Amino acid sequence: MSSPAFEQDDAGWPVGTDSFFQPQRAAFWVLTALIVNGLFYTVSMFSMGFRVVPVTAFLGLLVWGLYSLAFFQAFRTLDLLEQHPPEAYVLAFAWGGMGAVYFAAPANIAIQSLCAKLVSPEFVAVWGAAIAGPITEEFLKLAGVILLVLVARNQFQTYLSVLIVGAMAGLGFQVIENLSYTVNSSMHFPLENQVYPVLLNLLTRGLLSGLWSHAAYTTIASFGVAWFLLHPERPMVMRIACALLCFGLAWAMHFVWNAPFLEDLFDGGYGEMAVLLIVKGIPVVIAAGLFWRVAVRENGTYLHALAAWFVPERELIRDDEWVRLGAPMQRYKVRREMGWTFGWKARRLKTQLQREQLRLIRKAGTYGRGAQTLRHEVAIRRLRAELDPLIGAKA
Repeated sequence: MSSPAFEQDDAGWPVGTDSFFQPQRAAFWVLTALIVNGLFYTVSMFSMGFRVVPVTAFLGLLVWGLYSLAFFQAFRTLDLLEQHPPEAYVLAFAWGGMGAVYFAAPANIAIQSLCAKLVSPEFVAVWGAAIAGPITEEFLKLAGVILLVLVARNQFQTYLSVLIVGAMAGLGFQVIENLSYTVNSSMHFPLENQVYPVLLNLLTRGLLSGLWSHAAYTTIASFGVAWFLLHPERPMVMRIACALLCFGLAWAMHFVWNAPFLEDLFDGGYGEMAVLLIVKGIPVVIAAGLFWRVAVRENGTYLHALAAWFVPERELIRDDEWVRLGAPMQRYKVRREMGWTFGWKARRLKTQLQREQLRLIRKAGTYGRGAQTLRHEVAIRRLRAELDPLIGAKA
């Protein structure tokens, strides 16, 4: 990997960041070529579905597209520093949905065929998905995360910056897989209805298992990559061990999800299936939530460090705002309470003020204070002058 294209100021803070358009780096062309290749494969895969069940295909695209946007907005909300431009999210999603899917489908078939020869077809019918899926899919999704890191190394300054890319790669794989199941189920649906399969798959694969599916697994695996990247002072053996441990945990959770564990305890009805999905999914969502919690806290610490060095003026970031700087939910709570107490205009101004403060910190941390941050400083003072009379300078 070529060295990151950034300089440092007198305090050692990074100034300038790589973009995700890096035609001089081999990783960029590998990533691009594999995504484009996967795009042709994905279009070909769904071509029959669009001809046979067009209503399902187009409605599925709409529903799963909105589903993806909801997760995208959640990840953007967590990323207070706006560490990644939109193209990072698009590339990660495209890798998961196109690049990884292209290789995973034939690899899964090959592994299951090998198991059928070595063991038996009956064994594959029960355990094939549990054996093949985690091996191929977790590796391929994480490979995209590593490629993105190689493309724009100094875009990744915190755990959260890596986890978001990993979650988007997992989400891309999850959404394309869900769309595939939606279209295929419609083609074999017992009723002449192209809408029910969309709603059924949205309920089972989107709502009942969406929080503990591929996005959660890749989040966990990506934490190991983040720890490896951000702890160069640690021994290489320890860094590799951490990355392998996180990958192993993601693999194990995927294996348990695909395995037929606990199925004998349920009768196969919709209600029983929902309970089974929740029981098997709760450990995954708890584990992923713990990793997210660590990443968000570390992101908040990083944000405070940048603000302390680059934006020490208390007229730009007051003491009460400083306390909540790295806590998205506390910041949201302040905006909500302000709206209830002082009206919609006060809430809107507070939202804009918080956004400008974060952008000032991010831009100062990237380029240093100066002409490039002046616009945000002026905006903060202007918004403060409008907001204070409305709230009596109490918040």
